[in-house]
Amino acid sequence: MNKLLLGLLAGITIGVLLAPDKGSETLRRLRSRINDYKDQAEDEAGELASQAKSALNKGRGKMSETFD
Repeated sequence: MNKLLLGLLAGITIGVLLAPDKGSETLRRLRSRINDYKDQAEDEAGELASQAKSALNKGRGKMSETFD
């Protein structure tokens, strides 16, 4: 995960330095991409939390069946 984040930051930095657009346009695009990545990370975290909750509930059910 850290390597992915480091690679992402390196790519963004290189892209900003080599960008042919105006600074304001580059900044707008950068903000947009960061927001896209943030939204994607939030969606994936929500899905992971949902899966963990489901697994926990299944485990509780099996424990309940075993000890009842």
